[in-house]
Amino acid sequence: MKKNFSWKKAVGALVATSVVLSAGIPTSAASAAEKGTAKNVILMIPDGMGASYLTASRIFKGEELSFERYMKGMMKTYSADTSVTDSAAAGTAMATGYKTDNGKIAVTPDGKEPSSILDAARDKDKATGIVATSRITHATPAVFVSHDASRGNEAALAQQYINNVDLILGGGRDMFTLEKDGGKQTDRDLVAEAKEAGYEYVTKKSELDSVTGNKVLGLFADAALTYDIDRVNQEEPSLTDMTEFAIDTLSKDQDGFFLMVEGSQIDWAGHANDPVATVTDMLEFDRAVEKALNFAKKDKNTLVVVVGDHETGGMNIGTTEGGYADNIDVLKNIKMSNNVLAAKLAEEADVISIANAKESEGNYYLPIRDAAKELGAKFSFNSKSGKATVSLDGTTATIDLLKRTTAVKGENGRIGIVKTPGVNHVDFQDFTELFGLQAGYQIGDNKADNKAYVVDAESVLEKHTKLDINDADLELLTSQPWDGSTLVNTLGTVISNHAYISWGTRNHSGVEIPLYAYGKGSDQFVGLINNTDLPRIISYLQGTELFEDEQAFIDQMEERRNQ
Repeated sequence: MKKNFSWKKAVGALVATSVVLSAGIPTSAASAAEKGTAKNVILMIPDGMGASYLTASRIFKGEELSFERYMKGMMKTYSADTSVTDSAAAGTAMATGYKTDNGKIAVTPDGKEPSSILDAARDKDKATGIVATSRITHATPAVFVSHDASRGNEAALAQQYINNVDLILGGGRDMFTLEKDGGKQTDRDLVAEAKEAGYEYVTKKSELDSVTGNKVLGLFADAALTYDIDRVNQEEPSLTDMTEFAIDTLSKDQDGFFLMVEGSQIDWAGHANDPVATVTDMLEFDRAVEKALNFAKKDKNTLVVVVGDHETGGMNIGTTEGGYADNIDVLKNIKMSNNVLAAKLAEEADVISIANAKESEGNYYLPIRDAAKELGAKFSFNSKSGKATVSLDGTTATIDLLKRTTAVKGENGRIGIVKTPGVNHVDFQDFTELFGLQAGYQIGDNKADNKAYVVDAESVLEKHTKLDINDADLELLTSQPWDGSTLVNTLGTVISNHAYISWGTRNHSGVEIPLYAYGKGSDQFVGLINNTDLPRIISYLQGTELFEDEQAFIDQMEERRNQ
């Protein structure tokens, strides 16, 4: 059972706030709201969303997102041990009001376990819920209902969920099931425990229609759900589906509710520098927010807060090559994430072993006869001239093994060759390119596992992206390993280049995040706040008294606004 620390008397550096109003944001409408004014709170977290994500999504959509008109200010994101936070530390600050080190789930650097705003709502007899498109035990949802010194201990985190939150919707079924059933739990069947505790357990979207109670465990995938653009399983609910169901279910509680909704994979798309998955998951998140806003407008006793936990990828609209042009519309022709696009390349490729290739500075060389045989090409060699002739699918290449030159369709070029006694080894990537093919390498820990994926990458990519793939794109693709995530990331760079989108990192950045709020007490978020301020404001507006000094804190904010 989870420990319920109120931390009402906690003071000092951990609770120090930095409420500084940002210049240029109107403050005349902001005044101290009445304590407990928000019966319901819906906190919506687009994980990894920075300002450029909004810009790209707005251009793609052709109009403002549903929540943009409700911008109130900005939020700092740094953690206790670095200016560049991870989701665990950022989420801990947003859920509990305390800074911690990266990697920790609602555990402070000195080992204490502060309660969250969800805990406080539950203790006030409000209904509570968490929704995510990741595993529901991933860092952001986890900080609201569990504690652990390491975000990686998801099986242990899952053990703290039952009876600590009423509604649980997302992925991560494996964290709740036994190892013998393919799960991660060694000796506890958490699904069975949830049922015994009165939860209705669902695994399909259609089963949500049959739910009658107010305690729900919905686990719709063994791991994470899919990107919105890749979702083909009609029984996997979208973020909008889950959000709408959660609001409908929790709003039946006469005491009110607290709901956290995370657009989890916006962050994952940012890590992969995948612009298509980024904007399409952003737009699905926008649809979910619209459901929350519509409820709040009708209910008139609800606060909706939209804010990311950090920015991912250092995304920018514009590139040096593109100048002042934008080209985001090209993304509309792409109907899949880079995960699926990478799989398409692999599916259409011939897989060739390069276990016996000679390696030099990352290049792999096969005996020229073997290289031709692997491609199914016709091969002949003139010993007098030192020239080899190779023909494949109507294309004939002449290779001068002495001069290391090539001639194909009237064009001359060069090819990498390594000479050994009696054998000429050719650079396999150079060799495949003579015939309009590309070879992507997958290099294993053992030489025997080394493979080349040979494919007409230009044709495959143009078919699925409608982009005009150029030589620079192909060179970039073949310069990086095709080991799954690396290929996905490289495709992100290729597509981003065409859309004139640039990225600064494949990790998080340390910039401030825009904050949006609508409804009861929304003006309390005006200005530049710290992520530790967020739960203090919410707790005050929700009347849950998680912090002893909430009134003094709110008074301080009002004083700053009126200076």
